[in-house]
Amino acid sequence: MLLYLLNKAKRHLEESPALPAGNEVDRAQMELAIAWQHFNHAEPAFVDAAIYRLNAAEQAYSTLLKEQKISFRERSHHLEIVQ
Repeated sequence: MLLYLLNKAKRHLEESPALPAGNEVDRAQMELAIAWQHFNHAEPAFVDAAIYRLNAAEQAYSTLLKEQKISFRERSHHLEIVQ
């Protein structure tokens, strides 16, 4: 059964539209949405695996948002006001 699900997930990834190449935050957000779908439709035997995937996706998304915020602060700190 696990092998069947892994193959199904692999086919799903191959058939899915390509994620935006340059934006990691968009990709992480898409992965989080997919993880939520898997959790919502998981069979009882696979709920734990869906929870692990969901937690990982949430952490990745949160980390990227924090990094983006830090990067924005650093850039805005170095900007000079020109009159």
